[in-house]
This record gives sequence, structure tokens and C-alpha cells, in this order.
Amino acid sequence: MASKLNRVISAGFLLFLLCAQLSAEPADDQRASVNSDDGESIDLDAIDVESIDHHLARARQYYKQKNYLQAKQHFTHALQKSEDKGSVPASLYYNLGSVCYKLEQYEESRSYFEKLQDNKKLDAIALYNIALIENRLGAREATIDTLRQSRSITDDPQLLALIDKQLKKLAKKKPVRRKKTSYKDWHAYLYLSYGYDSNIRFAPLEVASNESGSFGQFIGVFDKVIVGKGAGAKQHALLFTSSVFLSNYFSTDFNDYNLFDVGLRYAFPVSQWRNKLDLNLKKSTYGHEDYQGIASVTYKTRRHFSNKDVFNLRYRYEQIESLDTRFDYLEGHRQRLWLGYQWIWPRDAVQLWYQLELNDRTNTATRNYSPTRNTLRLRYEKDLDSTNRVYGEYEYRHSQYDPTPVQDRQDGRSSFLLAYVNDIAPGWQLSAKWRFRSNRSSDEIYSYDRHIAMLTLRKLF
Repeated sequence: MASKLNRVISAGFLLFLLCAQLSAEPADDQRASVNSDDGESIDLDAIDVESIDHHLARARQYYKQKNYLQAKQHFTHALQKSEDKGSVPASLYYNLGSVCYKLEQYEESRSYFEKLQDNKKLDAIALYNIALIENRLGAREATIDTLRQSRSITDDPQLLALIDKQLKKLAKKKPVRRKKTSYKDWHAYLYLSYGYDSNIRFAPLEVASNESGSFGQFIGVFDKVIVGKGAGAKQHALLFTSSVFLSNYFSTDFNDYNLFDVGLRYAFPVSQWRNKLDLNLKKSTYGHEDYQGIASVTYKTRRHFSNKDVFNLRYRYEQIESLDTRFDYLEGHRQRLWLGYQWIWPRDAVQLWYQLELNDRTNTATRNYSPTRNTLRLRYEKDLDSTNRVYGEYEYRHSQYDPTPVQDRQDGRSSFLLAYVNDIAPGWQLSAKWRFRSNRSSDEIYSYDRHIAMLTLRKLF
């Protein structure tokens, strides 16, 4: 059995030798292996053979027709079914690496070839393919190092000859002079929006007005690096941050809201984690009168995984001071914890968020304004092409209030969002959004339905 498999792998190497330049592309494996990655025999009776073989056959057919996107989809289906059965053929990882390479999805291609590095029969050829990816990405030294790693673990004469030939060619090439990476020490965003609100909400009392109206919004954000190279450099940095939010209803003034924010941000990566600590001072106005002063501290961290998925965590503590005696019952503190995970594919992404909110406000003798809230949000994004994308989102929030002599309140709020985004030019983005919110409360005064439609133009500097 082992000698038969070696002959199959050698045949694969012969296909690979047809590529005489370093720009050659990974060869596709022409048959599904019947061995697992550790060399153990797969129990074909325990696998949905017809289903997996169907996808493999279709994938190879599309690959020969150079329809690599469809080929990838069928290889991916075969992978999912194999994983469900608990055993994935090594050749499937190899084929997925090859088709991703054809699609110029080099990081994803690398991730599949890296899965073969513990396979003693395919580790050398996997490293060779990773070297091709490094070369496509312009990483000359990494290409040479990876080729040498491949050479050190193989005794196949054909592969050795090919590696030596490519190393010799690379040695003759002059290293490409690369410009030193420069980091802009400031960033700015401007958002200008026009929208319609079907049921304007009076925020201090958490009730809807049953009035509708159009509104305009302006958001300005400016960050300046004080020390370091900025968050984008994956290094330690200290930044000054600031933002302005202005919202104005054209038909009424009672719900106009403005927020001004200044702060400091310390960015400090630790291993695979990107961390930020923000200290902020905020002042808001409501109905063109002073409303609240807020001091907050926020910790954020995220990690990107090899498959491009992202984990996010955020915690914020806010100390809230009332600047208007009418709203002193909202004074106190608020804590929020967010946990999120994002699954990313070439043209699709799914985000799942959970949020916990705890409040300790002054309240009134008859009403409680210190809810404990649990929120779950699910978003699906789809790239239509390189400049257009759409996404949809569903959110459910449950709010629990401590009872008072006249109130025993619980709220459940559902929210639906649909959006279209177009990158109209470098630095310019246009988006259209529609949101529907339905709040149902055990205290009927807090129940409402609300539609918001908004068109936004964004400029990035």
C-alpha cells in the first residue's frame, strides 16, 4: 500500500516538474487519496462516498475548464463533508491550496498547504508551494528560506533538482529595492447623512413621540499619533483622539442631539492580540441644552486567525454626570461588555455579537432607569464585486428593570437592518440603510415601532 501511494505522489511530482519557472503554479492532485494525513487507512464505508466523490468529480471538471471559483466551491463542500465524518484526505487540502492559488487568494492557499506540513509524504511539496506563494507576494528572502526547508526534508531527486534550479535562479536575481514603509501619523473621517425617522424617540424618557420627520447628521473623527507609528503599524503607540456628532431634525428641535469627544488611546499589541486602551471625556447637548458629561475608559482587543476569522472583545465603563437638573435621574454609571466573532470567506462574512449592559443610575421614586440588558446581533455581508457590497443584520435586546411601586418593566426590542455600500472612488464611500425597530414592553408607554432610512456619504483622509 505504501509503495503504491509513493508512486502516486511521484506522479504528482512529475506534473509539478513541467513548471520550469519560479512563477509556476501549484499542481492539482488528480485523484483523491484513500489515506488520512497520518497514513492510516480511511474506512470508506463510514463516509458518504457518493456525495464526496460527486463534489470531487465536479471540482476537477471545473478546474480543467479553468472555472476555479466553482472548483473551489465543490472542493470546499467535499472538505466540509469529510470533516463531518472525522477524516480529511491530505489531497483535499492540497487541491484547495492549488485552486486558491489560481484565484490569487494567496493567504488562504498558504493556510491549506500549511496543514500538510505534518504529513511526512507531502510536507516537502507543501513547503515548495508555500515558497511559490512567498515569491508571488514579493518576499524573496522568505522564498529562499522556504525552498531550503523543503530541500532539507526530501530525498526525491526530481523535487531536489527543481528546488536547486529555482534557488540558482533566485541567486542571480538582484534583490528588489523596496521603499521604506511610512505611516501617516493622523487619520480623519467625515460622514454626512440625510435620513427620515418615522417615529422620533425622546431619549431621556425612553418613549416615542409618535411624530415623524427628516434629519441631517454630521460625524467628524480625527486621530493624531503622539508617540509611535499608529495602530496600523502593529506597534506600541499613543494617540490623541477626537470626534463630533451632530444630529438635527428639520421639523422640530426637541430631539436634536450633539456629542463632543476628546481622548487618549494607547495601542499595545501582545503576541497575536491587538489591544487598545481609550480614556475619553465627552459632553452632549439635547434639544440645544446641556445634557450630560461622561468620563469613560474602554479596553478593546482582537485577534486574527490563520483562516482570516476575527475574535473581538470590548469593555467600557462610563461615569455619567447630568448637566440638566431635569434629567438628574440618569446620573450614575454604565458598564458594557461586547464579545464578537467574525467568520470571513473570499466574498462573504458573518458576524455574531453578544453585549451585556449594566446600569446604576439615580432613578426616580416611581421609575427605574437602570436596566440590565442582554443583546445578540447577527450580521451577514456579501461582496457583490470589488466596489459594491450588501449586508443584513438582526438584533434582539432584552432589558430588565428593577421593580418600583408603580412599575414592573421588561422590554424586548427586535431590530432589522438592510444596507448597500458602494466605494465610489478612493477615499469616498456612499451607503444606503434602512432599519426597523420594534420595542415591546410590559409597560405599554414604552412600546413603539420605528423605521429609519438614511443615505450617507463618507470621506476618508
